[in-house]
Amino acid sequence: MKKKGIQKKYLKHDIWSSGGVIVRKYNNEFEVILCERFSEKLIALPKGKPNIGEDVKAAAVREVLEETGLKVNIKVKIKDIFYSFNNNNKDINKKVTFFLMEEIDGHISNHDAEFDKVYWEQWSSALKKLTYQGEKDVLEEAIKLAKIS
Repeated sequence: MKKKGIQKKYLKHDIWSSGGVIVRKYNNEFEVILCERFSEKLIALPKGKPNIGEDVKAAAVREVLEETGLKVNIKVKIKDIFYSFNNNNKDINKKVTFFLMEEIDGHISNHDAEFDKVYWEQWSSALKKLTYQGEKDVLEEAIKLAKIS
């Protein structure tokens, strides 16, 4: 499945997922959680598809727990992003909803096997490391929200 990188404000979507930007202040700097998959050279924010019957917030909280090992509290919705990718010669339009989150319990060593590495990163270097521009845009917006909350 290769992403096409289409970023549109409004796009009819076939599937959706949700996730979060987990933010903390450490040594007077904002840090965020990044998830890394070595085989794909992917650095991403935690997110995933809903289970049957889950709403967007419940899916985000569960996916973040699974992928990062952290129990979180949703503070506010950041934004939706849209992109397309090709799966078996079919274009799939996807909507991803991101929330600003704070950790309330857990530890990153307890993340599942979906990612090889989960870690805290200073937000300014996280912006450079994220693989996809849509997630960089989400992170920029999350830091703005974190600074005023």
